[in-house]
Amino acid sequence: MATALSQYVLAYASLCIENFYPVWSAPLWPASGAALGATLLGGPSMLVGVYLGLLLPSKLCFWGQIPTVTSLLLPLANVTETALAWFLLRKAAKEFNVLLTSQRDLVTFLLLAPWIPALLSATLAQSILFMGRQIPLQNIPHELITYAAGNASGIILLTPLILCWRNIIQLRWKDRIITQSLGTGLFIGLGVWIIRQDAMISSTVFILLVPLVIWGVWTTGLRGATLNCFILSFLFFNLKPAEVFDRRQAHKPPRTDSALHRYGAGEIHQVRSILEKISKDPLTSQIAMLTVLCLTLFPLGLAADTSRSSATRDRFIMESLESSLWTWTTSQGYTIHSPRVAAKLPPSVTLFLKTQQTGQVKVMPQQKDAPAYVSYWVTTQASTAGIPLQVTGILHSLETQEKMEKAERVAEIANMEITALRSRLNPHLLFNCLTGLRALIQKDPPSAQDFTGKLANFLRNAVDTQTRPLIPLQEEVSLCRDYLSLETIRGARLNAIFQIDPAATRMTVPPMSVHTLIENAVKHGKRMKNNALTIQVIARKSRDKKLTIQVIQPGRLKKVRPHKTGTGLLLARQQLDLLFQKKGQINLTEDQSGHVTATLEIPINRKDS
Repeated sequence: MATALSQYVLAYASLCIENFYPVWSAPLWPASGAALGATLLGGPSMLVGVYLGLLLPSKLCFWGQIPTVTSLLLPLANVTETALAWFLLRKAAKEFNVLLTSQRDLVTFLLLAPWIPALLSATLAQSILFMGRQIPLQNIPHELITYAAGNASGIILLTPLILCWRNIIQLRWKDRIITQSLGTGLFIGLGVWIIRQDAMISSTVFILLVPLVIWGVWTTGLRGATLNCFILSFLFFNLKPAEVFDRRQAHKPPRTDSALHRYGAGEIHQVRSILEKISKDPLTSQIAMLTVLCLTLFPLGLAADTSRSSATRDRFIMESLESSLWTWTTSQGYTIHSPRVAAKLPPSVTLFLKTQQTGQVKVMPQQKDAPAYVSYWVTTQASTAGIPLQVTGILHSLETQEKMEKAERVAEIANMEITALRSRLNPHLLFNCLTGLRALIQKDPPSAQDFTGKLANFLRNAVDTQTRPLIPLQEEVSLCRDYLSLETIRGARLNAIFQIDPAATRMTVPPMSVHTLIENAVKHGKRMKNNALTIQVIARKSRDKKLTIQVIQPGRLKKVRPHKTGTGLLLARQQLDLLFQKKGQINLTEDQSGHVTATLEIPINRKDS
């Protein structure tokens, strides 16, 4: 509906502008550009609106009343034009972006959208008018070229304008590019108005208009280029005011009859003069100049956008790295592009050595605790004696490098601390096992022999895990089962229930971390009357991206001071702090049913998620 209304308004606006300013809208057909813009943004369904919007005005865009059938068929020419242009851009052309963000998109649009679709539309329209006896046969070539050129220029001029200003309601009007585009367009419009008045200063204004347009396009980009070309279109169709703009306006051809459709041998000379007639038509030069203007300014505007975008990206990268480009000349001295970096350097800084064409030098900042910089330079201009006249370089902050070196030192210290913890944990584990073996030898020598074999296998596997910072939970659970088996040989009546989420078996945990919790449960758990102890081990992946492992046993918590915590739990907590930067924890809680729960929570490794 919106597309139909816009086409309807544009068609009637074309008639109104033609009466007010008969040298612009009659051949330009702004509806062609608007139709393609709406279809590119809204899809092929917009073609229905294109047809409906041009249906009624089609009876008013020509001289006199036209038959109803002709008025119904004539808008189909513009619909076909829009449909073909949409197909060439969105289907035939690969990776075309309707927002015209690259030179490739702009070249694709300028090559595919205007010419073939406009020529096809002109052929269909002239054929419909000829069959409706609205134009004579000898006028068809000239009318076809005029129609095709007008529609093509309308597509070139208005479609990019619509695509670039599509979100005009949501624009940030205080943005520099927007205000500069509108300001430049206002001055260009004022210049066009002065030239149209044929005032004494028209020539001067026209000369000043050229650099203003180029400067405006370069500073405002493609958005400003489309607006400036649209305003200049009013000027280009007024370059020859003394001549009749469109000879059809001066001599409206009468309705044709069958005699006009006969094409005899005596009229062959009229065909030979078609090109001469078209070349002398002021419309031809006017449309040609406007088209050349658009083909020149649009790529210039897009190049300005690309350059501005690249400069913004480079500046962002430089700022994020605390770096800056710099230049030096004999006349101006140093120019450091980043004010933030320049403020950190002393006034008498030296960024290059005059005796070397290229190289690097370390630059110290004003504050002693601030990170240093490295200046890389190259001499871009030198005198015949080899004295530098112009030097360009980059200041690269060593902050990132110093942070990496500091992180490596911290990691090395942490690794040393973890190794020290493991060296304390292994004797602790070995001491507990040997204590159990000594008691078993005195009590049950045959069982002690079996215990020794399983103990050797358990210790071998436990020592192997110490060579890795993290091991799979499945491997840790296997060690825990071996440990419980050893305790059973010693005579402990244990009932261990493992509830391991299958999704958690491949997740990694610190070696012997779960074993420490189970060992603590075996040592402090409350036995039943038959001296039996039930231990429940639950492992699952929590919603906050953590691995949660719970070891539950009957008993009560003893109120002890933090520094009195058992050696095994203390070492396990220190290991978690070093491995996970204090993001892992072990908590002991007691519920009302008389059960103690030891909960181990550690972040899930990215490789495990």
